[in-house]
Amino acid sequence: MNVNQQQAEAWNGGESVHYVDHSDRYDRQLQPFVDALIDAARLEPHHAVLDVGCGCGVTTLSAARRARTAVGVDISEPLLAVAGERAQAASITNVEFVVADAQTYPFAEGEFDVIISQFGLMFFDDPMAAFKNLQRSLRPGGRLVFVSWQGLETNEWVMVVSDAVAQHLELPVLGGLTGGPGMFALEQPEEVTGLLQTAGFTHVEIEPLTPDILVGGGGTLDESIDFMLGMGIVRGLLGRLDPDARDAVLEAIGAALAERYESGVGITLGAAGWLISAVAETPDPHS
Repeated sequence: MNVNQQQAEAWNGGESVHYVDHSDRYDRQLQPFVDALIDAARLEPHHAVLDVGCGCGVTTLSAARRARTAVGVDISEPLLAVAGERAQAASITNVEFVVADAQTYPFAEGEFDVIISQFGLMFFDDPMAAFKNLQRSLRPGGRLVFVSWQGLETNEWVMVVSDAVAQHLELPVLGGLTGGPGMFALEQPEEVTGLLQTAGFTHVEIEPLTPDILVGGGGTLDESIDFMLGMGIVRGLLGRLDPDARDAVLEAIGAALAERYESGVGITLGAAGWLISAVAETPDPHS
């Protein structure tokens, strides 16, 4: 199997469908993380920016509005098709989208001033190789700034589902670098710090982000519940259930979400991520 082949198959197949169909709703749901990421990137007009795992391009386009150039890289052709359409609609011309695997893509050495990523760096088969490749693409002293998820238990919006599923079966072990690619692969700050330092980064800083998010960016109760049930991690958890248990779990989830629904607003739930930054190591001129 080729490097990251499972991820490529997933994000060019079933995983992409919900994102493409509801890209604007995902943007609204994750807006607090987008704002924090872009603020922390401290982009300037002369910067060349790489956005890894850029998806439908909201962060890439935001970067392009602030920087000299922005390149969005993603393994998913369907998501990048949306990103390209958005750039054209907004008449943003200093942006490029590339279908590529950032773990292995031959970026030019020192090509970028800043690398950003919103929940796009947790899915590598070989994280060390991936981060070394990204480090190589930064100029010495260039910055990496990204957002990843904290653990399952700190994310209320996932726990609503996992708590209901756990009443019927044992949940799979999720998280940490040893658990392989996935949403919670970078949940452990100590592991992430060691990974980045070994990959050639210095000045690693990790800060918690704990905003409330609006499920699906708002909508009616039924719209919000339908959106949540279509999300990848939720589908994955529900798919482990037999039909009878699934019906009971869906009822429990619906009841829990109904309690959190605010008319005219939607369902607001807690989320938790890490805002991580690091600097590409400057070679020692005496070595």
